[in-house]
Amino acid sequence: MGRVRQWLSALDEPIDPRPLVLLRLAVGPLVLMHLMPFLSRAADGVIYRDRFWLPYADWYPHLPRDAYLALLWCVVAAGFLVSLGLITRIAAWVCAAGVAYNLFLSQTHFHHNRAFLLILLVGVAVLPAGASLSVDRRIGTPARLSRGRGRRLALVVLRVEIALVYLASGVSKLLDADWWGGTVTRLRVVAGADRVPGFLADLLLDPGFHAWVAKAIVVTEIFIGAGLLWRRTRLAAVWAAIPFHLAIEATAAVQVFSWAALAALVVWVTPSSSDRRLQVASGRQARLVRALDWTGRFVVTTGPQIELEDRGGRRRQGREAARFAATRFPLTFWVVAPLMLVHAAYPSADAEKGMP
Repeated sequence: MGRVRQWLSALDEPIDPRPLVLLRLAVGPLVLMHLMPFLSRAADGVIYRDRFWLPYADWYPHLPRDAYLALLWCVVAAGFLVSLGLITRIAAWVCAAGVAYNLFLSQTHFHHNRAFLLILLVGVAVLPAGASLSVDRRIGTPARLSRGRGRRLALVVLRVEIALVYLASGVSKLLDADWWGGTVTRLRVVAGADRVPGFLADLLLDPGFHAWVAKAIVVTEIFIGAGLLWRRTRLAAVWAAIPFHLAIEATAAVQVFSWAALAALVVWVTPSSSDRRLQVASGRQARLVRALDWTGRFVVTTGPQIELEDRGGRRRQGREAARFAATRFPLTFWVVAPLMLVHAAYPSADAEKGMP
């Protein structure tokens, strides 16, 4: 019972908003990208007259064309206010409410990638995303307007929702014979066969090739979803998610999902900034570290050598410290993390050269 009470107490702890800044900055572009098809159709007068229009309920309000356009542009404006961090909490709820209203206008509006975006928008509204690196903080906007009141429990719920997206997608494909067997991926290539380079056509249209590719996709999705839930596998899952989503964006039409999912990876950063001390050898190196430290992981100082003190008190020096720091910078993480695994597997390489 003591461990249960400790766990429940931890869920009520406040979280540091600094790691959430990257997700907040992405809100404006993501909302604009999401709503552009609806804005274009509404501007052309194609609204509520689609042959596939299927309302959820007769009582659901359908705005006149001009009012609908105005609403969508207000939602876009609110999204960029969130990115700026101006009246962040109010703007985030306006964004979430506007996207939700549009999502439930018709059953044909619903796509899982749009639902995923809505989940992220609610998360930004609930969590204190506007409390760091924002206009609100600079001008002293009252907290009830600028930041959500969600604590660690809200972050845990958002994390579980994101992991379940991968698990649900992977398991559903695992149980679908057409997906697991490669039929779905092959049909997608066949549909765009005119854009496939000739020297790749034979390979990309081969059923045997797709039988393996489909299985790799399913296993990767399940691994990412399960790996994100466990601390020891989380870095590997985040690393796998980056090329996975870039590949999806390059090969499939998933609207904002790939970019939203990449932005959402920052919610897995430990919600406490400045929890490591990094000593570097020069002011130039210190400026470089601050420029790369987008999630605010490090307190940077200068000294005679590179030295890193981790949150648990462990100290690293020299190349080991530099490698570890690079795995915590979003821009270098995807490249450096595999090198860390190689170094861990073959630690004698540097030792033979007399390197720390």
